Amino acid sequence: MNIKKYLAAAIVLNTVLSAFTGEAQRGIDDLKGMALTGPSGKFGPVIETLLPASETSVDMLDLETGRTLLQPPFEHFDSRVDAIMSWIRSNGLDISCSLWPGGAMCVTYDMTIVPVEGKSWEETTEQELLNDPALAPVNHAPRRMLVLGHNGPDTYIFRTGEGTLGILRIVGLGQQKRGVKIRYKLINPANSVAARRLSDSQRAVVSR
Repeated sequence: MNIKKYLAAAIVLNTVLSAFTGEAQRGIDDLKGMALTGPSGKFGPVIETLLPASETSVDMLDLETGRTLLQPPFEHFDSRVDAIMSWIRSNGLDISCSLWPGGAMCVTYDMTIVPVEGKSWEETTEQELLNDPALAPVNHAPRRMLVLGHNGPDTYIFRTGEGTLGILRIVGLGQQKRGVKIRYKLINPANSVAARRLSDSQRAVVSR
């Protein structure tokens, strides 16, 4: 299957691909609250992670916590797209990646995402992101497909569905494990939905 045919199939598949509800939760012990630590309004540390990917299964990542959930069968939602999307939003899931022979792509969910030059990774300041009109809050952002390589962009600025701003880079395919390596850093939000949810998650882990 050539890349054009694959992408066409992937677009159709992604409607179903959104059929992921992660009852099979992975990485809960890999909770990365560090992404939102530090002074309010400042970048947290750079987070690098490998999103496991194959041609048959999808892991979805919550950028704020580092938690991943494995997509369940489409039938879990009685094939209802609205139920699928509701589940994605309620779990704060942001991005997943898929592989095909010779390539890969990532898909974002309810994220405003804007391609930028590679040098922006080092040069963009917190204040520039906070003031960028392209990242203004919206009620809903459509899914975006970010194709790895093929002379396309690999660096993006974004706002998650929960309002967290950041910058992301698609690094490439994993060497030891099948998947796509991404690198990102978030601006620590003050009193945001994401920060409150993360705090609740941390308290739940401590109380166990």
